[in-house]
Amino acid sequence: SLHFRWSTGDSLVTLRDVGRQDFEVVLTVSGSRPPGLPPPSMRVSAGGRTLLEADPPPQITSYSFHVPADLVEHGTLALRLAVNPFSPPGDERELGIQALRLQVSPSAATGTEGFVLPPAGLLAGVLGACALLGLGSALMGWGVGGVAVGASLPGLLAFGLLTLDRLWLTSRQWYGVWPQVVAAGLAFTLLVGGPGGWLLRRGGAGWSSGQRRALLTIMLAAFVVRLAGQLHPEIFIVDLGFHVHRLEAVQSGQLFFTTFASESGGRYNAYPPTAYLLMLPLQWLLNDRGLVIRLFMVGVSTLGVLPVFYLGKRALGSGRAGLLSSALYLSMPISVLPFSWGIATNLFGDFMSLVVLAILVGLYKALQPRRLGLWLLLPALFTAFLGHPAVVQLVGTATVLTLALMFVSRGTVPKKNTAWALGAVVVAAGVAYVVYYSHFSDTLTGNLADVGRSIGAQAGGGLHVKISGAVDDRSLGLIPEYAETRSQWLRGGLRGLAREAQAYYHSWPLAGALLGYVFVQSRRRKFAARGPRGRMLAAGGGWSLAVALFALVGLVFNLYVRYMLFALPVVALGAGALLRAVERRNRWGRLLALLVVLLFVVEALVLWGYRITYSLK
Repeated sequence: SLHFRWSTGDSLVTLRDVGRQDFEVVLTVSGSRPPGLPPPSMRVSAGGRTLLEADPPPQITSYSFHVPADLVEHGTLALRLAVNPFSPPGDERELGIQALRLQVSPSAATGTEGFVLPPAGLLAGVLGACALLGLGSALMGWGVGGVAVGASLPGLLAFGLLTLDRLWLTSRQWYGVWPQVVAAGLAFTLLVGGPGGWLLRRGGAGWSSGQRRALLTIMLAAFVVRLAGQLHPEIFIVDLGFHVHRLEAVQSGQLFFTTFASESGGRYNAYPPTAYLLMLPLQWLLNDRGLVIRLFMVGVSTLGVLPVFYLGKRALGSGRAGLLSSALYLSMPISVLPFSWGIATNLFGDFMSLVVLAILVGLYKALQPRRLGLWLLLPALFTAFLGHPAVVQLVGTATVLTLALMFVSRGTVPKKNTAWALGAVVVAAGVAYVVYYSHFSDTLTGNLADVGRSIGAQAGGGLHVKISGAVDDRSLGLIPEYAETRSQWLRGGLRGLAREAQAYYHSWPLAGALLGYVFVQSRRRKFAARGPRGRMLAAGGGWSLAVALFALVGLVFNLYVRYMLFALPVVALGAGALLRAVERRNRWGRLLALLVVLLFVVEALVLWGYRITYSLK
C-alpha cells in the first residue's frame, strides 16, 4: 500500500541534532491532485536559501539536492517546504503536496560519509557522567576494577548509541542531563544507605559489606536508568499531566477531590492527596512539578528493594536470596511499565503495602502495645490506606488474609499478636475513613448503588463485562475484549489473565514463585507461622489470594485494580527463593541463576527503550 502525508502550503521538516555538516537529501513526492485544480509548484529552502524548485508531475518523483553545512544551524536541519495550496471540494483543509519519503545522509564530498560528527557538548556530558559513576563506585567500596567498570559505562553507552542510534543520544541534547541524573542517583543511594543499613540491623537482617555494596549498586543502576529514561525527550508519560494538576491542586491547599477512573467502570472516586503532600518539599526545592513527579516515581519504586532485600534475608534466611529477589523486583516487565504509564500514586501505595508486608513478616513478635512493631504497623497501614484508591482494597484484603493464615497455622504462634495486628488494621481503616473518606460518603454510596444496579442488569441477562484487565495496550498484547455471553466470559477471562501474565511477568516467574514457596515449605516438617520463614509463607499466600480475588472481581463486576503490580514483591521473593535453591546445587546452578537475572535485566533495558521511543504515540 502507498503511504504518504499531505503537506500544507507552508510546511517545516525539522531534524534535530543531526550535526553541522553537508548533507545530501532525497525528497520523494507525488503531484497528483483532484481534476480541475492547478498543478503543484514546490520550493524547498533552508536558512532562507532556496535549495530546490520544481513542478512535480502526478507520478511519484524523487528530487535530490545538497544542503551545505552553513545552513545546519546548531546541528539541527530545518527544511521549509512551500507549495501553492488548494482545498478539496467540501473540505476546508489547506493541502499542498503528497510527501512520501525524505532521506537525509551525510555528503560524500565532506569525507564523513557514514558518520555524523557529534555535538561539541557531548564529550562534556559523557565525561561528567563517567567521573561521577567512578566516584560513586569508589564510595560504595568497589576496588580498582569495579571503579573502572562503573566509570566506563557511560562512555560505552554513548559509543554504542553513536554507532547504532545516534539521534537517540543527541536528540534535544539528552546527553546533557546525564551528569545530573548520575548525581541524583548517587545522592539518593548514599542517603538511603545509612538509615537503610540501620533499619535492616534493627529488624534483625543486617547486611554484610559485600551485600551492602551489591544492593546499593543495584539501586544506583536502577535509579539512573529509570530517571534518564524519564527525562528522554522522546518519552510520552501517559498520566504525567494528570499528576501535575493534582500536585498543583494540593499545593494550593485543595486536599479533597475526586477523579474519573476507567478501572472502576467509568465512575468518580475519592483520590487521596498523601503522595502529593510528600512531594511538596521537593517541589519547593525544584519548582518543577513534572520533574518532581518523575523523581518521586523513580525514588519510591527503587526504594522498594530495601524491604524486598530485608524479607529475603530475614524470612528466606539468605542475603543472596535477598539480592536475587531485589534484582528481579527491579527488572521484571511490570516493574518497568509504570514509568511510561506514569502511575505515581500506585507506586507509592504499593511501596507502603510492601512496608506493611515487611513489618508483618519481620517484626511479628513486636506487634504488641509495648513494642515498637505495632506502632510502626499503624502508621504504615494508615498511609497505605491513603496512598491510592485501589491500594486501599488490595492491602486491606491481603493483610487480613495474611493474619488469618497466621492465626490458623500450627505451632506456638503468639495469637495475641495476630489480634493486635488485626486491631491495627481496623483502627487505621477507621481513622482513614474519619479523616478523609467520610468527606466522600455520598460518592462512595452512589458508586456502590451503581455497582449493584450493574450486577442486577447482568443477572437479568444484560451481560457486558470487560475481560481484558485494567490496561489496553496492543504493544503488550493486551487487547480490549468484552464478553456478551457466559461462555465468552469464561474463555475470554482465562485468555486475558494469560496475556497479563505474559505481558507483566513473562509467565515463568509466577510459576517460579510458587515453586520457590513450595521449596521454602519443604524445608519445614509442617506449616507454622511462628518464624520469619513461616510468616513469609503466610504473607505470600495472603497476598496471592488477594490478587486472585481481585482478578475475579474484575472479571465479574468490571472493577479492575492493578493486582499484577501489587503481586510484584511476593513474586520476586518467591522466584528469588527458587533461584537461590538452584544456585546452591552446584556451580552450574550458580551460572543458571546468574543468567536468568541477566536475561531479565537485558529484557528490562530493551523494554524501557521501546517504551521511550514507540509506546503509546
